[in-house]
Amino acid sequence: MAMIVDSHIHLHELPQHIISRYCNNEKFVLLAVSDDIPSSEKTIDLSGKCKNVTAAVGIHPWNIKEEIPTDELERLKALAGRVRFLGEVGLDKRFVPDTFKTQLCFFRKILSLAEKNGMGLSIHAAGAWRVVLDELASYRVRAVAIHWFTGPYNLIKEIADRGYYIGVNVALKIQKKARLIVEKAPLGILLTESDAPYSYRGMTLTPDEIPSAMRIISDLKGVKIEELSEAILKNFSGFLSKAGAAPTWLAKVDP
Repeated sequence: MAMIVDSHIHLHELPQHIISRYCNNEKFVLLAVSDDIPSSEKTIDLSGKCKNVTAAVGIHPWNIKEEIPTDELERLKALAGRVRFLGEVGLDKRFVPDTFKTQLCFFRKILSLAEKNGMGLSIHAAGAWRVVLDELASYRVRAVAIHWFTGPYNLIKEIADRGYYIGVNVALKIQKKARLIVEKAPLGILLTESDAPYSYRGMTLTPDEIPSAMRIISDLKGVKIEELSEAILKNFSGFLSKAGAAPTWLAKVDP
């Protein structure tokens, strides 16, 4: 199998011996996302040590409280000058609806930052898929991946038409809706992801689960695993390139 793409992993949350398993491992290419300022700093540090890791800094919507964290926003802006991606950022009406108004105000500031600096986004949109797309429409942001997309099927065409990507989580092994999304979505917008070290319905999500998830995707799309692997890697390369993050690891990919 070709290189394993994990387009959304909280690498900073993993213990060091697990991080060492993936860091500079030529089998894996990772987009490491962050949850807050301290984790953003750690993610940047990890990306400096791991050539196969692209860093994203951000403040997760679960960490947005009743007021916009002005000081944290300024610190995030400073960190953003050192990377090409913002993530995990976004909106959540499903799990933290009480802070949605503040989330929305903060997300608009994130979108403005991404537009100003030509940055890419790894977006959390649980229960707010439509709102996220509506907000994105007001900003010029080219590199967008909607993490663990299980939203309404009728949004898939719009996502594809805009040139965005959707994250297919390894949880599709036990999540029927995720498999239905794969069936309906064009191959050209799919990105594999683990969201490690998150646990879903008793399943521990890790990059090591991606190859078996790929076999399911291969069956659902009716393509050979080699073709699927090449397509996912091409999608990931395109996603990074749209944000000006040159994927130097491409030189190691077999032609």
